[in-house]
Amino acid sequence: MQRTLALLLAFACTALLLLREQRRFVLATRPGDSAALEAYCGAPPQGSEGNLTADGLKLVGVLVTIRHGDRSSIHSLPNTNTTARWVCRPVGSEQKQAAAQVAVVGLDGSPLYRPLLPRTLPGRHGDCAPGQLTPRGFAQHVALGRHLGRSFAPLLREAAAERRANSSRVGVYVRSTDYTRTQMSAAAFLYGLLPPTLRPPLAPPTRIHTCADEAVEVVHGVGLAASSKVGSEDGGGETERQGACALAGSLARAQQAAWRGDDGARDELGGLFGEEARAMPPTHVADALHSLSCHGMPRPCSQGGCVSAALAASFGRMGDSAYCAWCGNFGSSRSSRAISGKSSGASRVHIGRSRVI
Repeated sequence: MQRTLALLLAFACTALLLLREQRRFVLATRPGDSAALEAYCGAPPQGSEGNLTADGLKLVGVLVTIRHGDRSSIHSLPNTNTTARWVCRPVGSEQKQAAAQVAVVGLDGSPLYRPLLPRTLPGRHGDCAPGQLTPRGFAQHVALGRHLGRSFAPLLREAAAERRANSSRVGVYVRSTDYTRTQMSAAAFLYGLLPPTLRPPLAPPTRIHTCADEAVEVVHGVGLAASSKVGSEDGGGETERQGACALAGSLARAQQAAWRGDDGARDELGGLFGEEARAMPPTHVADALHSLSCHGMPRPCSQGGCVSAALAASFGRMGDSAYCAWCGNFGSSRSSRAISGKSSGASRVHIGRSRVI
């Protein structure tokens, strides 16, 4: 069997995994516990990837699914007297190189123009626009790529040899949602992962495949699909639409209707920032609060006081619970059975021959 490497990088724009990590973080730390905070924000990649546990087996393909790296917040609380600030520019030389070594294309392979460097706010001297990959987020994925590059070095060498023998062979397949932060995360990961023989100038730029039509992007889900692409911005808010599977969508709505959060935490938030804040989805509040954590920024304040560590922890737990309950793709066995076999596009991948179904 022809051996190759197929890497599918599915950068889904759901926040389930991140919120689960936030939950573990806020439950395990106390105010002032900077060591635990750094362990969460800058944890070194580790693991035993690439080690086969049985004799007679040979690794012929790898599937990697990851989220984007650390980003600026998409949501913010109203009526605060503080302004959060993430700095995205100027970018470093490694980030520029990483962006130059990839090419974004449509699912049919047609070229798409996508500037991968983070967008900034007008007149704010390099401050990140909402939902942009931060320098910390870029470094996280370079480190992860280097870790996995060491783990899968024999497979990567084999992919490079196949490429030299047959330039039409594509040993690395990359799939991303159509967001600056996810595509730049893919580029960062590849920059760390790929050896020089699989990067320019010794090889063509690695193509990142994306679906330019947000309305039919299956990576966001086939039940209820969430999107943070509002207007021309890819972090300008959040919308929800019905995906390709009506049954999964109806089950997710039923889960939403049945879910109950922490009314005490909502009341406390409303007492600080008003009824608009109290009515915000808990996942939006969690985003507004916990995206500050890794940048040393204080929690939001109003004239009535500041968000306490306990209140932030409550919304971390509530956001985690909400995603588990709301997302029909995750929280319901009936939904899982309903969507089985119905996803399209690049949601299924045969590993080992770079064949995408």
